[in-house]
Amino acid sequence: MQNPIHLQNLNLGESENAKPTSIGRISLLCFSQTDVDPESPCQALVERLRALGWDVEFRVVSVKPSDRSFVIESFLPELQSEFLILVDSDFELHLDWFQSALSLLVDRDADIVVSAGTPRDMIGNVAAKFVGRLTGCQSVNAAALIACHSAIADRPASLRPAGRWFSLEMQLRIPRDRCALSAIQSPVRLRRIKGMRIGHPELSFLKSSIDHKYGNASRLFQFCAVGFSGMIVDLTLYALFQALFLGSVVSEVKVPLIGGSGDLALAGFMAVWLAMSWNFLINRRFTFNDARRNSSILRQYLTYATGNALAIGVSLVIRLWLPTQMVFFNDHKLAAAFVGIVLATGISFSMARYFVFKSPATA
Repeated sequence: MQNPIHLQNLNLGESENAKPTSIGRISLLCFSQTDVDPESPCQALVERLRALGWDVEFRVVSVKPSDRSFVIESFLPELQSEFLILVDSDFELHLDWFQSALSLLVDRDADIVVSAGTPRDMIGNVAAKFVGRLTGCQSVNAAALIACHSAIADRPASLRPAGRWFSLEMQLRIPRDRCALSAIQSPVRLRRIKGMRIGHPELSFLKSSIDHKYGNASRLFQFCAVGFSGMIVDLTLYALFQALFLGSVVSEVKVPLIGGSGDLALAGFMAVWLAMSWNFLINRRFTFNDARRNSSILRQYLTYATGNALAIGVSLVIRLWLPTQMVFFNDHKLAAAFVGIVLATGISFSMARYFVFKSPATA
């Protein structure tokens, strides 16, 4: 690494014939949804940096906004420059901003400098503020940033790529105390922007970030929410199957041991089975989506069903046993049932978290 250089003191008025000695190498990635005009701000930035003596590797990346973080992830292993500049070509910042930000990195005052957030729609701005508070990062929807290569590390393994938020993607790879926000200039929008709505990559990142921050508390909340939806599925299907089987042959059959008509038993069994299958699929796709490919779906389903059978058994035993042991529960049998439900939920969640959808982090 070169000795610290105060870029603001460099002479920008040198003649065109001057050939400054290279003072370092910079990689510049310009994210664009259209072809970059030769007179674009990105081209002007390249010329300014080269005039200052930097060896610039310039690339135009034409991808959907939601794919920007994936591009960064694939590019970083081959990065050889001392500094990396990322720019959204839909916005313009004065060239002096880059010169000032670069000086902070050269002087080792920071390892990444991000610009102010870009002016977008209300939903995008609200989402950016929420994500910033959730992750502790600054200006997650910045139009530009400069990062020091030597400080860039891997994103936490439990987090998904940040989608269009390339500023967030980079800040997650650098210690928070080495990040700097340079908001002395506001980005200017150059054109109408398309495809910048929050989509699946951003939502996937948000979920992984909440899980990363709140751990099992986040998973348990999602698990219970899915369970509530399963209860609705169970009751709805139970009512439909009762109407379907009413007056059929199975309604004349009596269930051994516990009694009751066959149509109610069949309706109840099918409703519970389908509700359990619903819960399994939603938990696999949403609550524990980071572990759904760790084993076959058949193995996961059978293990999930076993865990649920165990939980149901415990719930039934508790609601029948407690009233025989304590007067309170004998007088308040719903309270005994509630205790059974709580214990069953804990068993079912633990089975799902650590056995059914076991991830490397919980192995």
